[in-house]
This record gives sequence, structure tokens and C-alpha cells, in this order.
Amino acid sequence: MSRAKARFTAVLPFAAAVCGGILLRTAFPPFSKGGGAAFLAPVPILLAARLLPPRRAAAVAFAGMAAFWLGALSWFLPLVRNGGPLPLVLLGIAGLGAWCAAFSALAAWSLSAFWAPWRSFRSRAGEARRRLVEAADGSPEEDAAAAELAALRGRSGRWEVVGPFVAAALWAGAECLRSRIGGGFSWYGLGTAVEDLPALWQLAALGGAPLVSASVALLADALAGVFLRAWDGVVHTPGATRRHFDLTLALVALLAAFGWGGARVRAVRAAERGATRFLRVAAVDPELPCIFEGHSDEWDEATERLVGLTRAAAAAKPDFVAWPETSLWETMPSRRLEAGMASFADEIGVPVVAGGTLLSGPDAAPDEPVRNALWLFSRDGASRPYVKRHLVPFGEFIPLDEHVPLLRRLAPAGVTCTPGDGPEAFEIAGARVSALICFEDTDAPTARASARGADLLLSASNDAWFDGSCESAQHHREAALRAIENGVPLLRVSNRGLSGVVSPSGERTPDGGALFVHSVPLPGKDALPPPPYARFGDLLFGYPCAALLLAFAAVGVARSRAERSRAPRKAVAEAASRISPESCAS
Repeated sequence: MSRAKARFTAVLPFAAAVCGGILLRTAFPPFSKGGGAAFLAPVPILLAARLLPPRRAAAVAFAGMAAFWLGALSWFLPLVRNGGPLPLVLLGIAGLGAWCAAFSALAAWSLSAFWAPWRSFRSRAGEARRRLVEAADGSPEEDAAAAELAALRGRSGRWEVVGPFVAAALWAGAECLRSRIGGGFSWYGLGTAVEDLPALWQLAALGGAPLVSASVALLADALAGVFLRAWDGVVHTPGATRRHFDLTLALVALLAAFGWGGARVRAVRAAERGATRFLRVAAVDPELPCIFEGHSDEWDEATERLVGLTRAAAAAKPDFVAWPETSLWETMPSRRLEAGMASFADEIGVPVVAGGTLLSGPDAAPDEPVRNALWLFSRDGASRPYVKRHLVPFGEFIPLDEHVPLLRRLAPAGVTCTPGDGPEAFEIAGARVSALICFEDTDAPTARASARGADLLLSASNDAWFDGSCESAQHHREAALRAIENGVPLLRVSNRGLSGVVSPSGERTPDGGALFVHSVPLPGKDALPPPPYARFGDLLFGYPCAALLLAFAAVGVARSRAERSRAPRKAVAEAASRISPESCAS
């Protein structure tokens, strides 16, 4: 092989993976109707895992997914307008992108370890094919080579049938680990891209978002196998055909998923039509400025708009009005604010759920850690607050800042937040409304804990930080899966973002804009029992896939170490074989 051809062969997998990462970016907002790209974009990475050793396959996967993440996280850039230093914002994009891409690299490493025996079959089959071509017609050598080639093809075929299912499990395991380790960043799972296939999205009710991603990876790996066999047919055996059992099984599995998912969508719709209880909800988006943006006059105007929209919402006689995260204009506890909100709720005749900040007490120091919280304000005052439990790393807290207080100055708000102790539900009109705050509606375990015994999940967000970007659209898409996973409707209210109601089937109302009023059917647990994921969480699928991922990764590490230890002995043996007795005698 010439040096130029060798260089091209070395670069090709990386170039293909980067193109795949760019294609995958088109499957998410701001692009529309791009979910089909998710089935094709992983193919270069999955091919690399089949054909390359673990270390190189992991490097290819990292390069491809890094290209994806650098584009996907571009919604961080508006932070610069809101006071974030450009170098730190770019460092954040690069750091988070590299962290997320590392999990894809781990999946490629583990998958390559799985395919290692198959690569051995493939190499031996190439040698058998060469001997078959060179052997004389009708000779024993031809018969032996043909028999060996048939046996190797049979063993290879059995491996290829199982491969897509293993690839699906390992991809899902990597996503599960990414969403649980290091503060958890579960955004942009492969399954999140296929929102235009609501029947497939219903798999989240069985195994959470990782199972939806697995279904996409299953077909992608089967397509990788089809591509590779077609290429082999062109290069090695023109005109030959092979049956694609792996693609057939993958399509059968997907058809079964579509059938079950469609039945679940119909069941949820029937339960909602037969509901005898409804909760009439209202949500207000006051277009509040970002915490670092604007002047006091802008804040005053936004607060007046918030109050005016709430009065308009109250005219529709909702059971409560929801305000976004951090919409209160004073820090709690504040007797003045609590009395004012109680008086306002009494005046309009509707309780208000509002978000704000909470200090430990009225005499707390200005630099004391704060809490991000929600309260239900009624004529009787403020309820017990719900305090956000799943904080955003490097946003609401800096890792290790409890040991090194100086790190708190790096937090965007200049302070660090303290997490809450557990879920909190508000009793409204005979219904249990369980609260989530912003990032929490993208974290499946947090939402699952809050959904236990709840009639409605309420998520209050503040997307003003990323105003003008695709962040709010993707955030809304991520949150929709929580309703499917738990079988509970979800109300989202967002400042400068998308607001609306998500059904337990994942169907969403149009964006509510500045003022949104909707009657949410509450079928009850008898008509709509909690799905398996709500009861068992990731024990059914996500964690077993993560365990399988780590097991294959360990196998790959052990095999790589064994090969490195054999390499010196092999080199010595080859050198010894080149030494002839005559040369020794001389």
C-alpha cells in the first residue's frame, strides 16, 4: 500500500464520523423534521467499532461526537450577552462537549471489544478466500478452503445477527451513564431526535429515554452491517448476495415497538377522554430580563406585565396560575412579599405558584448559599417551599465549592445554591401538583421521584439566560419524555421559553406564549396505571445496559494489555526465525 493510500485510509474513518456528527446535529432544534438523520448519523461510528481495534474506534467516535456536541451546545453563546466572559463560555462548550463525547468513545471501545472475535473470523475468511482463488479446480486444497470459508461465514453471520442488539444496549448504557455521572447531563439522547415518531417514543414508558435511543441505534447498526456486506460484495465477490438477517430482525423489533407504542397512545387518549376530573391551569411568561440584563426600569415593566397577565389569566377561572422560575422580585423569607402575594391571590381569587430565591433566614449574610425554590401563594400566605434538588453544575454550584469557598466566585450569579431535601407536592383543587425546577425536568430520576403519587408535574423554568437560541425548544423536547416515563401530565411554564402541557403520551399543546390556559384531564391511576419505568426506573433497562457497557470495556482493556504483553515476545520470535543455522556457524 502506498503512503498516500495508507494516509487516506487512516483519515477516512475520522472524516466519516465527523460528517455523521454534523448530520446528527440536524436531527435537533432549530432544525425541524430531521429525526430521520438519527438513524443514519451513527453509522460511521458503528462501522469503526466493527472494523477497528478499541483504541482507534474510541478515537473515531470521540471525533465524530465532539463535532456534534460543539454544534449542539452553541446555545451557550448567548451567555456572553448576559455577562459571561467569552473565553469561559467557549471553555464551557469545549469542556462539556468533550465530556459528553467521551461516553460515546466508551461505547465505541466496548463495542469494538465485542466485535473482536468477528474481526478474527473476517481476517481468517479473507485468507481462506485467497487460498480458494489460488487453488486448482477440484483439488483438495480448494475443497478445504471452501469448507473453511463456509464455516467462518456461518460463525460470522451468527455474530452479525446479534451485533445490532448489543450495539443498541451499549449505546443506551453510555447515555444512561452520561445522565447519571458528574451532575448528569442527559440532553441530546439519540432517542430524543425522533419526536416525530410518537409511537416509538412510548418505549420510554418501559425503559426510559435510553430504550428509545436503543431502538434508534438498533436500526443504525443493522444499516452499518448492510453497508459493509454490500461493500464486501463489490470488492471481493462481485454479483454475490447475502441475506440481511440482522436488518430483518431489527425491523421486526421496530415494528413490534411501533405496534405497542401506537396502542399505548390510543389507550392514553381514551383514558383522557373518559376522565371525570380536570385541573384548569394557567401559565404566564412575563418576558423578564435575565438576571444580569437590563435596568431597574425594565424589571419594573416586566413585573407590571407579570401582574397584568396574571389578572387576565384569573378571568378564565383557572385552579391556579403558574409563574416561571425566579420570578419573585424579593428574596424569601420576606413578610412583606408573602403578605403582598397573599393579598394578590385573594384579590384575583386564584392561588399562584411562583419561583424565587430563599435564604436560610431573615438575618442571612449576603454571601450565604441560597436556595432555588417554588411556593404556592394563596389567601392564607405561602406554602412550604419546594427547593430545587438537582442543581446545574457550574451554573448553580461549582464542584468542591463547599471545601474551597473561593470557587463560589466563579458561579454565574456570584453565589452557590444549596439543594433541597426531597420532592414537594402542592394540594390544589383536590389534586396533587408536584414541583420541578428547570434542569430537573431533564433528569429522569428526579422527575420520577416527584411523580410518585402526583396528579400533575409542574416545571418552572427560566430560559432568559439563553434567549434567542434553540435551547428552549430542545429543553421542551427533553422534558416531554418525563411525562411518558411517569404516565403523568406535565405543565411547563418558562420565562422567555416554551410553555405548555405535555400529555402522558408525549403529545404537546402549542406554545402558550405570554398567557396560557388549559384544562388538563386527570384520568387517575385506575384508568392510567403507572408505567413500568415509573415503578422500576432504570433497573429494567438503563442500568443493565450500563453494566454490560462496563463489562465489555473491561474485556477490551484486558485484551489490549494481553496484546501489548505478547508483542515483545512475538517480535523476538520473528527475529529468531530470521536467523539461519549457517549465519550462526559463520
